[in-house]
Amino acid sequence: MKSFSLQLLVLFWIFTIHGSCKENSFLEEHWKHPLPLLSGTNQGYQNTLSHNESNLDPKQCSRCHETQWKSWKNSFHAKSIGNGIVWQKEILKPKEFNNCLDCHSPLLETKAEVSSILQTSEILQSHKQHFPDGIKNPSVQCASCHIRNQTWYGPPRKMVYQNDSNNDSLPHNGFQAKIEFESSLFCKSCHESPEYGVFLNGKQLMEVYKEWSNSSFARQGIQCQNCHMPGREHSWKGIHDKEFVRESVQPSWKLERISNAEIRIHAELKSINVGHNFPTYLVPKVGLRFYTIDKSGKRNLIEESIIGRLVNTSLSEEYYDTRIAPNEKHTVNFTYKLKNEKIERIEWETLVDPDEHYVRSFEESLFEKSSLLSPEAKKQLTLSLSEKRESEYNLFTLSLPMPVLLQQ
Repeated sequence: MKSFSLQLLVLFWIFTIHGSCKENSFLEEHWKHPLPLLSGTNQGYQNTLSHNESNLDPKQCSRCHETQWKSWKNSFHAKSIGNGIVWQKEILKPKEFNNCLDCHSPLLETKAEVSSILQTSEILQSHKQHFPDGIKNPSVQCASCHIRNQTWYGPPRKMVYQNDSNNDSLPHNGFQAKIEFESSLFCKSCHESPEYGVFLNGKQLMEVYKEWSNSSFARQGIQCQNCHMPGREHSWKGIHDKEFVRESVQPSWKLERISNAEIRIHAELKSINVGHNFPTYLVPKVGLRFYTIDKSGKRNLIEESIIGRLVNTSLSEEYYDTRIAPNEKHTVNFTYKLKNEKIERIEWETLVDPDEHYVRSFEESLFEKSSLLSPEAKKQLTLSLSEKRESEYNLFTLSLPMPVLLQQ
């Protein structure tokens, strides 16, 4: 069994290194926008698909893929169209807004729910055919990744059965097994800024794939899916999930009393299970805060360090980038001069703000663009800002007693 796993690892490594050199032609076509209509050109298939198969609402998919559907519906892929993006339709040019939808709502049928300029007769007919009950959630759906031109695609089956070669006996007229579904390259289209996009200090605004490809994780054949889709679940957990992040980093620290008047604090936060920069992208920030606690329980902030990439809201200037590369660490060293306090212990609190950049950007938009927005768009912006503000959480709080000065 170990030998078989090793073979798979080697195959993944070969595919990643050599397959990505020519930017896999299947994926180039698979993520070529605009995506083809779900009605497709293989009209013969329409006569052989059952009513339930023709209905591409994710709830229909759950009839056979309930586990994937349950994890998807609570994921951020299922929330990619919400107040935070819809309100921007009024401040962006139509082409800019539709570019956002390429990732937030890839299918033409779901885009038409959000963008009126895409409500052509052809798109609306395909919409009616495959979503007869309407589209309640125009976010990233099952069909966004798995269906092109009435052909179903997915990763190779975990187990091969004797009748698998006979497509007539399989649902969806069979499906096309593609190993690319288990490769990090599959995720690149939406999780890497285009080469023609904005560069700040020589870096793209989002370069998750590049960060991963330069890491030891890529060299070991560990793909995005290994961490974000374990067991092929469709949850895509990330920075918003406290337990997921806790398993990704490792804190360590110590206190040293230099004299009766000074203590030295040395703390490290190491990235141990993150195959890209931590945190990736420019949106999240992680705050390391250190407090003295006196006998009454009063907390006094004595030091703060931020892990993240801080960029202005116009995306034109980078102020700092302190993110942690894979297997590297963020270090805090400082000396605190004691006053007349009766300190009992020192606390290290780590706060994760997954949406820090959005909060700044939305606050600014609400202040500067409020008069330009319709009442509905203003309401959407206000609701989204409230959601972003509430996403912060305490990753952990560590405590050490005040060190005693050793006898000279």
